[in-house]
Amino acid sequence: MFDKTSTFVCVVVGATLASLPAAAQSDTEPEAVSSSPAGPEGVVSVTLPKGRVLLDAFFEINLVSGAEFKPFSLSPDVWYGATDDITVGLVHSAVGTSGFIGGVGDSLCLAGTGGGCGDVYHNVGVDVRYKLKTGMLAYAAEGGIFVGAFDPFQLDVKLGLVARWQSGKIAAELSPNLLIGLAGRTTTVGTTEVTTNGEVLNLPITGLYAITPKISAALQFGVVLPFESTADTYRIPLSIGGHFQVNESINVNLAFSLLAVAGGGSGTGFDSRTITLGGTYAF
Repeated sequence: MFDKTSTFVCVVVGATLASLPAAAQSDTEPEAVSSSPAGPEGVVSVTLPKGRVLLDAFFEINLVSGAEFKPFSLSPDVWYGATDDITVGLVHSAVGTSGFIGGVGDSLCLAGTGGGCGDVYHNVGVDVRYKLKTGMLAYAAEGGIFVGAFDPFQLDVKLGLVARWQSGKIAAELSPNLLIGLAGRTTTVGTTEVTTNGEVLNLPITGLYAITPKISAALQFGVVLPFESTADTYRIPLSIGGHFQVNESINVNLAFSLLAVAGGGSGTGFDSRTITLGGTYAF
């Protein structure tokens, strides 16, 4: 059975490999009342109670052979329960943007231009979730606006759904989303116009298993489907990791990722790999 961390609220569904600690659960919500130290079986939410704050931070490291730590980045996400139904997030990480863990070079990109960082600060967005259902199966509608880069300027709208099902020691999470490029969609290379910020459909799926009340293992896979030249640009990421509940407010997680275990073009299999060390603090 999952501990309180996994029983109540998973704020960044699936790919964070971590869930909201029970300290962030509203004291007034009837779902949080239980004689079990782990909380009520099957009660899950994917949004925060009103007035609660969650901080996620991810240290993302490139592990490609010959380019280790080129780049590396520290990406914070801050989530706030604006109401009991609406959660708002200031997002910098890959997982907060696409639902997939394993990204690298996001804000803040700290390796410098010689280490694969175009600039320090980019990939920032405001993400909003609206609670639709809680219980054994919980889900919320999601939408946001993201700046992928400032120079050249790239702007995207995000539309999606986040969902989590849980029963006993097993949980499954799904966060399909569509990123729609609004600005900076193309760039000119020589005499050819190339799409650099087109529509992308992300379909991340995560399975979690509670090994102990404090330790859970996770496996994530899915598909990234750009609408432009799909056969040459699609990819299937794979991540293996887990999370550990330090106490009721702090959770740490670690994941090893293959960014394209299969897909179109080159750089598939073991060629593109990263490691992500994350932490969650609930206020």
